[in-house]
Amino acid sequence: MNLAPDSGEAQIAEAAADFLLGSLGRARLHRVGTADLSAEQRGEVGGLGWFGLALPEQSGGSGLSAVEHALFFREAGRQCAPVDLLAQSLAANMPVGAALRESVLGGAVGVGLAVEDAGTLRVYGNPLAEFAIAVRPQGAALYRMAGVKAETRPSLVPSSTLRVIAGMPPVEAEAELPDLWVLGELATAAMLVGIAEAALELIAEYAKVRETFGRKIGAYQAVRHPCADMLVRIEAARAQLYFAATAIKEAHPSAQAHLDAAKHLANQAALANSDANIQLHGGIGVTEEHDAHLLHKQALLLSRLFGARRAVLANLLHQELAA
Repeated sequence: MNLAPDSGEAQIAEAAADFLLGSLGRARLHRVGTADLSAEQRGEVGGLGWFGLALPEQSGGSGLSAVEHALFFREAGRQCAPVDLLAQSLAANMPVGAALRESVLGGAVGVGLAVEDAGTLRVYGNPLAEFAIAVRPQGAALYRMAGVKAETRPSLVPSSTLRVIAGMPPVEAEAELPDLWVLGELATAAMLVGIAEAALELIAEYAKVRETFGRKIGAYQAVRHPCADMLVRIEAARAQLYFAATAIKEAHPSAQAHLDAAKHLANQAALANSDANIQLHGGIGVTEEHDAHLLHKQALLLSRLFGARRAVLANLLHQELAA
């Protein structure tokens, strides 16, 4: 099992990084009305084939693997990409007609991410999206959103609009697809690793220029040691993410256990690193104009999607690792 990305995978990661920085960079979140994927952005993402990375070629996808899927969403995490980017990618893997799948893959129609909550749906994403997808460990449902009344709620996370729907909308497609949960969990773990990395990069750059008492703050142990802890968390989470993605690609019997471990470590790394980033920046770290709060808020949301702390630890408690 080779855990290091090969040249082709590295090129995909680099291309994704360049594209996401240009089209969905974090700077957009300091402007009003830029939270979700717009129709234009969906078309741009779909035109480059990013929604169908892990979808077989015969179904209209790129025919790549979980590894490329993880590498793309790691870069998406760095930019606090909107949640409907993930929803659109998952919906492309639903058993729907060829025409609808083509529309989802190309971005002609939008898909939000629905989370079931005691008889209601919380939907993240563009309010004009025609569909919403709810994914469970053993299955998924694609809902039609046209004409559905939804109450918009204030969202702590600037990268996604939040709406609440009482009851369940009409179902477009429903199927038992445990692999879809796997793709969702892998993508959120990857995005969280990206957030953890971005947080360290922000404070490392700041520590090189900010001075107190005539010295760069990076010279003080009170800054260097927390940065070292941030790097250790990243290395652990990133290594486990690569292992999980490779295990999924190779259909290893313990792939789900490694994926749960990856999600747990990614949850920890993103939350702790984004919080440390705010603290180490001092007063500027809590201002609206800085990116620090964007990373932390995104981490709070993603850490609860596709495997929160208690859920993944409970899963790991009962997992048996194959040789």
